[in-house]
Amino acid sequence: MVRAAACLLVFLSLVPRARAERDREADASSCLAALDELGVEYARARRRGIEIGVEVRGLLGGVEYRSYTRDPLVLDCSLVFSLARAGELLRAHGVERVHYSSAYQRRNIRGTSRPSRHSFGLAIDVHTLVLAGGEHLAAVKHDYEQGLGDDWDCVGEPLTELGALLRTIDCQLTHSGLFRIILSPDYDADHYNHFHIEALPWSERTDRDPRARLDGAWEVLGRTGAAAAAAR
Repeated sequence: MVRAAACLLVFLSLVPRARAERDREADASSCLAALDELGVEYARARRRGIEIGVEVRGLLGGVEYRSYTRDPLVLDCSLVFSLARAGELLRAHGVERVHYSSAYQRRNIRGTSRPSRHSFGLAIDVHTLVLAGGEHLAAVKHDYEQGLGDDWDCVGEPLTELGALLRTIDCQLTHSGLFRIILSPDYDADHYNHFHIEALPWSERTDRDPRARLDGAWEVLGRTGAAAAAAR
């Protein structure tokens, strides 16, 4: 009797684990299927902390992502999905290549004991955008114009073309619904030279449709134009 009860308790303890494992496998299959639909070239990658590890083998939404160290780009599938979809926005501004520093990296948030989202492959730090032909660069460190815009028009009135480009892309990515958060030089001094781009885990996302319209991102441009017209 005692042995039977003990066996039952062991069995019952295994049920939630089995269910959680099935959910993880279903999430992985769903996210990878979305990458396939978007035409992303990738290979599965196992890294500590990453739920659905992916090594990117080609362009993301028509945009090349290049590390300063030329290391392979390994991220969680959820962030890869977001970056691939965001290619629509970047290409519209003539961006053909992105230079980044930190992607997957096991470390804590500076000044805290909490792990950074980089530790889970859910964040990437973008420093420079290379425009078509490779002749023009928009560097966050040099070209981002801080302190502009408001709750309605988040671009404001930049003084330079590259400043306008970076602020517009920042605003569009923020309003696209693809990312958990975008941190720019406006956030704090630690981000003076890059955009910190971060996605939710796939299990927490409701925006899993690879063909959904990015209306929020495009509406930013309409508000910016209206604000400029009103100022004139």
